[in-house]
Amino acid sequence: MMAQNRSFTVVALALLVASCGNAGPEGARLSVTVVGDAAGPDSLSRRLEAEATQPTLIASDGAGQAVAGLATSWRFVDDGRSLILRLRPVKWSDGKLLTSSEVVSAFRRAAVRREPAMVFSGLAGAPAIAAGRASPSRLGVLAPISRVVELRLEAASPLLLGWLAQPGMTIDRIGKSPATLAVYSATGPAEKRQLKRRSMVAAPDSRPAEIIIATTADSAAAVTAFARGDTDIVIGEGLAGLGDARTGARPDALRIDPLWGIYGYVANSLRGPLADPRVRRALTMAIDRPVLTARFGIAAIAPVVGLLPPSLETIDAVVASAGGAAAAEPNWRSLGIGARRVEAERLLAAAGWNRAHPLRLVLLMPPGRDHRIIAESVANEWASIGVGLAVSEVGVGDIDRRVERGEFDLAVTEASLPVGDAAAFLARWRCGAGPHCNPAVDALLNEAMRVPPAARGPLLAQAAAALSDGPPMIPLFTPIRWALVARRVDGWVPNSAASHPLARLTGDGRR
Repeated sequence: MMAQNRSFTVVALALLVASCGNAGPEGARLSVTVVGDAAGPDSLSRRLEAEATQPTLIASDGAGQAVAGLATSWRFVDDGRSLILRLRPVKWSDGKLLTSSEVVSAFRRAAVRREPAMVFSGLAGAPAIAAGRASPSRLGVLAPISRVVELRLEAASPLLLGWLAQPGMTIDRIGKSPATLAVYSATGPAEKRQLKRRSMVAAPDSRPAEIIIATTADSAAAVTAFARGDTDIVIGEGLAGLGDARTGARPDALRIDPLWGIYGYVANSLRGPLADPRVRRALTMAIDRPVLTARFGIAAIAPVVGLLPPSLETIDAVVASAGGAAAAEPNWRSLGIGARRVEAERLLAAAGWNRAHPLRLVLLMPPGRDHRIIAESVANEWASIGVGLAVSEVGVGDIDRRVERGEFDLAVTEASLPVGDAAAFLARWRCGAGPHCNPAVDALLNEAMRVPPAARGPLLAQAAAALSDGPPMIPLFTPIRWALVARRVDGWVPNSAASHPLARLTGDGRR
């Protein structure tokens, strides 16, 4: 009898028997292990599940590109300020046909629950509704006829399709026993979710009949299981486990996604020694990032000195050319590392810190050898300007809670977005969104959302420059998402959106 762990294989005999009793769909089994946190509301495990169980108007393919979802077609009108979508004739699980009025209701609920994708989409009224300043009925979504939806925007948004494809924009119904449009149902504990297709026949773009999504913090065990052939895919939620993946599996199995984001250390700019912007600027300029990133030997891990990822460097370049920090200070980005460290010591001294009265900081860091190696390198660099860094390993959830309460100096962040949206990336530093507040930045971001795309860049550059005057984080390099993909799995394409919908993958049976 075939071993149960021989995954992603068509089990023809079992399905032949099952078909007699309508017990299960035709197709294959895909086994996935995520190295990360299963409990977090924004965890990778939950996102992978949501992509299969929360249908959206627009979907993402395996290369991060927008493709048809519940909408079969779409077109922009009114100079890009409106989007018209035609719904496919799909039925809810109770047999009723999806209507555009149900889309309107689902989008209004998403706005009320403050879905980030809804807020960043640019839909008229979304930010005000999320902030409780407007009624959900003011959202710019209309149902002119039963199978057509119109979305109205504050201003033209070339990134709208990307945001519409996010799980938070799901089309759902509410009630005691709500019907669903999802192709998959999900059961099991958070640490091991089982997704099963609802239909008997697998569609060409949704091959697996069953998908298992397991989550573990033990990257070494996950890599070992992959090398044995016990699982088809292992995905790292962040940097942790990269070293194990590079040494414990075949080189051709490793895949790297260069994310839209920044790996660095969030600073508590509201209280404590880092409330002084001069200290944060000193710490930022004292790090030799090319040396730090060279140890990885991975091109996707590139140095970052500003508050925007390199893929959005056009805006960041404007900030750099203006100096990025207070006008009275030199543009430190143009200085050599030696001169930068001299300037950093000057800033620290002006803030009251020197080698006789040294600054001591604590970094909250997730468990993992990969994070510790980076922290040790940064600690050595800061030691050269008389700053001491201690490391405290805590769980990701604990880090988030302590940052929210303001009980920290520095904390590791690997923040990234599935859409290359500079405004959304800068919005993480809005007042009330985290341990930083600059009302002038909020005003610039609000204005940027109301103007055409061509006029948005200068406003975002001004916002980034204002943030750089007292950087809310110490940027280090571009984050990546690593994965191990078995030879028998087809359809995995590295991309900056890290978009790999599991239901779209296929297998050819190779072991």
